[in-house]
Amino acid sequence: MNVRVLYFASARELASKSTENLALSEGASVGDLSKEVLRVHPPLKSLKNSMKFSVNLTVVDADTILKEGDVVGVLPPVAGG
Repeated sequence: MNVRVLYFASARELASKSTENLALSEGASVGDLSKEVLRVHPPLKSLKNSMKFSVNLTVVDADTILKEGDVVGVLPPVAGG
């Protein structure tokens, strides 16, 4: 199955791209996608423990199962007040 991955802010800088399509196995979870993103873009490992993910504009946890055509956002940590 294919999903579109969007990289934001520092994740975009570390991945050296803003978007890409990734092929994953049927039934893959966001956690599986995270492992693939880190494999393909080793510099993102510096954000490993603080990255969040969204699927179709909703922030989700690692157990969320992906479907063909989902749009996944890679969200680095943000500061605010």
